Amino acid sequence: MVKSIKGSVRLMKLGLAILAARREGRQLEGIMERAAWQQRQAARMLAALDVNVHLTGQLPREGLVVCNHLSYLDILAIAAQGSVVFVAKSDVRRWPAIGSLLECAGTILAERGRPLSASTTGEQIRRVLDAGVPVLLFPEGTSSDGSQVLPFMPSLLQTALDAGAPITPAALHYQANGGDVARDVCYWGDATFFPHLIRLARLPQITAFLTFGKADELPPNRKAAAKTLHAAVTALMKQTADAHDSNSSE
Repeated sequence: MVKSIKGSVRLMKLGLAILAARREGRQLEGIMERAAWQQRQAARMLAALDVNVHLTGQLPREGLVVCNHLSYLDILAIAAQGSVVFVAKSDVRRWPAIGSLLECAGTILAERGRPLSASTTGEQIRRVLDAGVPVLLFPEGTSSDGSQVLPFMPSLLQTALDAGAPITPAALHYQANGGDVARDVCYWGDATFFPHLIRLARLPQITAFLTFGKADELPPNRKAAAKTLHAAVTALMKQTADAHDSNSSE
C-alpha cells in the first residue's frame, strides 16, 4: 500500500514536471539553449522520481561520449550533469511523453537500418561538435538488462574520428532497493513503457552510478575504434558495479 501511494505521488510529480517542460520547450532556439533547457528538466524529473545520481568524473565539455544503454533513465541521469546533445533512434518520436521532449532538446534522431541516412546523422553530429557541445551516443543501438555491454555499432563514430574530436567512454550502473534492476529499472526486450514506469516509481530507492572515463587516442578505423571503446566502457561498468555493489552488501 505504501509503495503504491509513494509511486502515485512520484508519477504525479513527474507528470507536472513534463507539463512544465513542454511549456518551456516551445520557444527554444539554438543548440546551447536547448541543451541548457534539457539539463534543467532532467534534474527536475530525477527529483520527481527520487532518483539519486552518484557521479564519478565529469561530463566532457566537448567531443563525443559513448555509454552503455540500460533505460530511459540514462538520458535523465546524464543530461542532468550538463549541456549535451543525445543521438537516439528515430522511433523515440512515438514514445509517450518522452518523444516530444527529446525533440525540444534537439536530440539527433538516427534512422536505424537505413545506411543512406548515416551521412545526414553524421552532418548533424558535426554541427553540434562544431558548436562546442558534447554529443552522447549509445553505440549498442539498443538497451539491455545490464549483464553485459552489447557490441558497438561503429558507423556513427566516423564523424568524430574524421573531426579529430575526443571520444570519451562512460558507463552507467543502477541499484534498486526493494526491486530487481534488470526487470524494474532496465528497459529492454519486450517491456512496455507505462507498466515499467509504474514499477520503477514504486521502488523505495534508485541510485544511478555514472562514471566518465578518459578520452584516449583511438585507431582511425571506426571498427577498431568501436572495439577499443567497447572494451573501455565494459571495464568502466565492471569497475563501477564491483565498487558499489560490494559496498551495498557490507
